[in-house]
Amino acid sequence: IKALFLAVLPEKESWPVPLQKTYRAFNMDEIIDPLRERPEWVRLGNMNRDLPKALIAIEDHDFYNHGAIAMDGIIRAILINISAGEVVQGGSTITQQLVKNMFLSQEQTMGRKMEAVILATMLERQYTKDEILEMYLNTTYLGAGTYGVRQAANKYFDKAPSNISLAECAILASLPYAPSALNPLQNPKDCKKRQLLVLDAMLKYGYIGQNQYNEARAQKIYLSNGTRM
Repeated sequence: IKALFLAVLPEKESWPVPLQKTYRAFNMDEIIDPLRERPEWVRLGNMNRDLPKALIAIEDHDFYNHGAIAMDGIIRAILINISAGEVVQGGSTITQQLVKNMFLSQEQTMGRKMEAVILATMLERQYTKDEILEMYLNTTYLGAGTYGVRQAANKYFDKAPSNISLAECAILASLPYAPSALNPLQNPKDCKKRQLLVLDAMLKYGYIGQNQYNEARAQKIYLSNGTRM
């Protein structure tokens, strides 16, 4: 498909927007592969294993069991948010969130939402769940000018992603929800509240046991600016 596009229309910059979008949908590797080759990229196996678990628990707890779109997750999130009286869980899958962050603008239109659904479906056909999760953890904005877990772990804790604790994993996993508002260096109080929600979710869905949960809740975290959480 790529060869056909380039043979017929070699100058991509001059293509009509719909054609550019079609090409991008079939050739997402042109954006993804160079990112995965960067020195700051962190493989899943080089992170604290609780970090992806924390993210899945709070953002998309059934990530490995559904497709790119999860209607039951959307419905569940609505019910949970109504019960809590606030937005504590989103309805988008991790794959949808990744597509929005990497390939789309931030405009909230029906056309953009449909485009996100199509791209998410195609992304899951081209990459494994582990690869998608790794992409998300390496590219998502996590506040304070940081993108990805290597930058964020260094910025907030002066640590590598492999050396952070479960409690610190829960802090990083809390940030995609509102990265600027929950920046722990500037708003440790609200970040702490979200961190506890992450730990609650990890316990609820079986990603950690009761002892781990208790220890993580009790742990005092010292941030890079000297603040204690």
